[in-house]
Amino acid sequence: MENIDIKWQVGPVKEAGLNGVQIVDVLKVCRDRLAALNAEFPCRENSITLTKLDEAIMWQDKRTADREARGVEGTKQS
Repeated sequence: MENIDIKWQVGPVKEAGLNGVQIVDVLKVCRDRLAALNAEFPCRENSITLTKLDEAIMWQDKRTADREARGVEGTKQS
C-alpha cells in the first residue's frame, strides 16, 4: 500500500498564498482513483460512491462560484 502525506491549505489563498491542497482537490483525486479501480473491478457500491463523490465536488464548486460572485473567494469573509 502506498502512503500519502497531505499538506492542507492554511489560510485563505489570497491572504496566505497557495501553500497546500483544498478538500475538493483530495475529493477529485479519490474520485479518479476509484473510477480507475471501478473500471477494472466494477461493482454497485463503487458506482454509488463515485456518484456521491461527484455530488460532493459539485457542491464544493458551487460554493466557490457563489463566493466568487460575491467577491469573497480566497478571503476569510463569509
